[in-house]
Amino acid sequence: MTTSTFTKTAAALALAVSALSAQAATVANGSFEAPAVASGNWQIFNNPNMPGWTTGPAGVEIRNNAVGTAQQGSQFAELDTTTNSWISQVITATQGQEYTLSFWYSPRIARTSAEDNRIEVFWNNTLVKAVEGVGGTAHAWKEYLVVLSGVTVAASNTLKFAAAGTPNSFGGSLDNVSLTATPLPGAALLFGTALAGFFGFSNRRKV
Repeated sequence: MTTSTFTKTAAALALAVSALSAQAATVANGSFEAPAVASGNWQIFNNPNMPGWTTGPAGVEIRNNAVGTAQQGSQFAELDTTTNSWISQVITATQGQEYTLSFWYSPRIARTSAEDNRIEVFWNNTLVKAVEGVGGTAHAWKEYLVVLSGVTVAASNTLKFAAAGTPNSFGGSLDNVSLTATPLPGAALLFGTALAGFFGFSNRRKV
């Protein structure tokens, strides 16, 4: 491979990496580590005191080793505060790109009514997932993956989680929310081709 070809391969590799990273969408404060709550305690936060999130009128309950432990970090969220509430966040994304939403859910400890622990998930006001379960003696965290296909992905989107069980201040737990872009076939092919060319050139130089 000539120096010119190597330069073109390196440029293609950089372009492929740029094409993939440009599709990323970030969830701010997805593991609810802010604001900080003392270990063993919980607190209800309302706008504008919940970084990254907009809250419903009843706020969001942030717990730190209180009636359960976090799936990631030390804090997690509960959306049935004094009554059913919700949180939402505006997500900047690549229009038309497909994304996979990941979040971790657990029923509240000792709440034996599955419906009582229900959380609903919305993308641009469209219900994309509902989860519920029976609580045991400890948190039973489970990851849920929602491929956002068949829904509109715009440059600006609203992701929302809402308590939907009995409004009695006891509800399901939420933690570690994130979004991952599904690589576009063209970008993935370009990425693979560039890598093959790059490593092929490296191997030839070692001979």
